[in-house]
Amino acid sequence: MNEATSSEPREEVGTHLLFENERVRVWDLALAPGEWLEKHIHRDDFLFVVINGGDLKHIDPQHPENDRSLRYEDDLVVFHEVGSEGKVHNRLVNVGEAPYRNLVIELKKTSVL
Repeated sequence: MNEATSSEPREEVGTHLLFENERVRVWDLALAPGEWLEKHIHRDDFLFVVINGGDLKHIDPQHPENDRSLRYEDDLVVFHEVGSEGKVHNRLVNVGEAPYRNLVIELKKTSVL
């Protein structure tokens, strides 16, 4: 998703919402070479499953010293706990030569009866 940069993080943590109910939200995150997902915020614990691995870079335009490069392999599963303030991820860019894809599964907070 190539959109204008904003200082506020987006609520969309993927490129396409695939499924949502009261307990989970599932996003497709697909990036062709050179494409990016703008800065976004995770408000719930989440995991992602890498379908097509590749070379990515988190870019912080305001603080380039925070930029970091990552390589994700196919079938990798990563879990993140998110605090009450949320977890902001800066722009995510596919810097590789092949399409990158993962599924992001957000575990929504549910009230205990």
